[in-house]
Amino acid sequence: MTVLVLHTLPPEAPGPDRLVDEFELSGAAQNIASVLPEAVVHGVRGEVREILTLIDQHPQAVVFNACEAPLGRPDLEAHVAALLEWLGVRFTGCRSETLALCRRKDLASAVLRAVGVPVPATVDLNCPIFPCIVKPAGEDGSACLDHRSVCENAEALHAAVTRMRQAAVVQEFVPGREFAVSLWGNYQPDFVSIGETVFEKGLRLITYAAKWHLESADFANSPMRYNSEIAPELRTAITAAAQGAWRAVGARHAIRVDVRLDTAGHPRVLDVNPNPEISPGVGICRAVQEAGWQWPDFVRELVKWA
Repeated sequence: MTVLVLHTLPPEAPGPDRLVDEFELSGAAQNIASVLPEAVVHGVRGEVREILTLIDQHPQAVVFNACEAPLGRPDLEAHVAALLEWLGVRFTGCRSETLALCRRKDLASAVLRAVGVPVPATVDLNCPIFPCIVKPAGEDGSACLDHRSVCENAEALHAAVTRMRQAAVVQEFVPGREFAVSLWGNYQPDFVSIGETVFEKGLRLITYAAKWHLESADFANSPMRYNSEIAPELRTAITAAAQGAWRAVGARHAIRVDVRLDTAGHPRVLDVNPNPEISPGVGICRAVQEAGWQWPDFVRELVKWA
């Protein structure tokens, strides 16, 4: 069985304040193909005809979907999955409706809240609570987040919303410990790995710099650790919140859920990432290994579940 590892190529001009590295997926694709002798790797700009041609060339292939930004646009992430669904092609990862839902933080949060998954409170701009955080409604990868995103007063809130230049989500700032919960399974979140982002030297959130500027102070001050002490009751609560998010958004195969503790020590789901990082040594690649899985076994399971 052929596995077509399909990934999007980075745009030549990623936009203001965005790095090309954010869109570079060739290393991730090769990391997948390295454990699949039957794999062929293709990077695509994201044109529909371009993808259709590859599908025609590999008519019996399972697609390992590593497409995040067709035509350099993260808002088109769900479209590749939708095209594969339309064609009846088997592929790994979440389906298009899950990808589309989770891209809109405001809608995803409303869905989670409606089924009882704990999320931060939405802030009414006419009667704000502080501290609060301002995030873009339709971005991922910590885009647009910096130290000014956490607002302590009305003046800072107005400046943050104005600076966003797109639809914004304003929520209460949840101040406690932050966990990255990786979940995987076919249609149920059967396997879990929990890492903790440890904030140091006054850093309060994962900024864009912390995620992508590897030489920055923010990156240095937000290490991910998998050996943190987590009380059994807390681990159970964190896992339950993340599994509830999986079911609420209709996930499959693998996702990452960001969870943070409120002032009472209760978990709140900040974000659901249905297309998690799969580059070597980071993201879900590291998470599954920390949980005792071998990377080849994980990749083969994803292909089997497709």
